[in-house]
Amino acid sequence: MVDQFQPGKVLFPLLAIMALMLVAMQVPPLLIMTGVLIPVPLIFLYVQLGRRPGVILLALAFASLFLLMGPKQAVLFFTEYAVLAGVMAETIRFRLPFDKCILLSTLVSAALSIVLLFFILIDRDSTFIEFFQEQIKGYFKQSIEAFKAIGDNPEDLKVMQEFAANASDLLAKSYPSLIVIGTFITAVINYYATRFLWGRIYSLDLFHPARFSRWMIPEQTVWVFIGSGVLSFLVDNIIGAIAMNLLLIALIAYFFQGLAILIYFLESRNVPVFFWILIFFVIVFQPLLIGAGIGLGVFDTWMDLRKIRFNREQEFD
Repeated sequence: MVDQFQPGKVLFPLLAIMALMLVAMQVPPLLIMTGVLIPVPLIFLYVQLGRRPGVILLALAFASLFLLMGPKQAVLFFTEYAVLAGVMAETIRFRLPFDKCILLSTLVSAALSIVLLFFILIDRDSTFIEFFQEQIKGYFKQSIEAFKAIGDNPEDLKVMQEFAANASDLLAKSYPSLIVIGTFITAVINYYATRFLWGRIYSLDLFHPARFSRWMIPEQTVWVFIGSGVLSFLVDNIIGAIAMNLLLIALIAYFFQGLAILIYFLESRNVPVFFWILIFFVIVFQPLLIGAGIGLGVFDTWMDLRKIRFNREQEFD
């Protein structure tokens, strides 16, 4: 049950988030880091006020962007943020487990984004690959400009430019999975940011008690991982492109399973928060550790490091 609306408790955190967004719009590098949090106030108010006021809120946000920034930005906001916010708010209100909240939000938002791209390409002469190459080059150009603004090392910028030139074709083939992965990461961040904010203002009774540290993906996913890995390297056609997209999604899924295992052991040993922050900071900025996290998630399929499957089998004996 949703707690009674208390404007005084809600006003300050929402104003703080809005202020952060306004500041970020003036500082491009900050916008890259904070833009992903845009759905948080929408999800929070939707859950707090209910379905009808929540839908009206999303519609007003869309209309405001349409009038102020034009139809393109309004449609992008709708597919990337408004739909995600609406679906996630509804799943939270139904008290679904966190993985279902995140998965449903990701699938609906990513599917709409891909459909939107399809309709955009109908009126263009370019192919899907050519269009995606243009999008990737534009993204790298924006990123390079942002890094220039914060005074990044010229040698690093040169390496990034060379990488953009060499990897644009490969990234273009995997663009659909990049949309899904980006939407998934956005959904994860917004779910836990909303959960944290709600818990500080009210309590966590509204949210399903399932813990991320005990989360695992279905065992059959390993065959998707193996099969897509083989096909993506052996087949150079549409099947190979589909396999590459499935492989990237499977890698992200196993990385998060690896994180769940790490968090399980950090929780079980009561590791201080300072070391949590340090560990995750190192993981984010060290690609080898990201690979180790993926490997940990894959091997857990056979090793059952947390003994979750063993305990579940005992429950049904």
